[in-house]
Amino acid sequence: MSQKGELVNCKKCGSLFIRGSRDICDNCLKAELKLVEKIKAYVSKKEGKTTIEEIISELHIDKSELGDLIDKGRLFSILPKLAIKCRFCGIEIEDEQKSGFVCAKCLNKFSPKGDLARINALKEEKKQKKNSEKKVKRTYSQDTKNRCGFIQNYDF
Repeated sequence: MSQKGELVNCKKCGSLFIRGSRDICDNCLKAELKLVEKIKAYVSKKEGKTTIEEIISELHIDKSELGDLIDKGRLFSILPKLAIKCRFCGIEIEDEQKSGFVCAKCLNKFSPKGDLARINALKEEKKQKKNSEKKVKRTYSQDTKNRCGFIQNYDF
């Protein structure tokens, strides 16, 4: 694994540079930031939501490159104006779920943790239902000698 200060090849262009906190050289970073500004300007000019396909065709950007920018969080400020479709089912992803290209339903469906979360949610729901249906039964002792100010035979 590469460490900071090590001489490495840029993941985009292959040129050598001293690795800092990123995997791309300064020139590729500048180009990436220019592309981000270009995308932001295009989306801000359009009214309503813009699809990824429109951005790709109008700005001649590779889909994987646009996906990387979204995954890196570079386009976070314009996410509400993007109409992102789920990679699996094709429905438009709701604004509060936009962190990638997969909707919450498919993420739960295909994720091993999603099944576990669903099972735990069902168990919790059953437990709450059972607790709400439970009736409180109280029995009182007829023996008043040992009461000491509280009810001794107190059962649930």
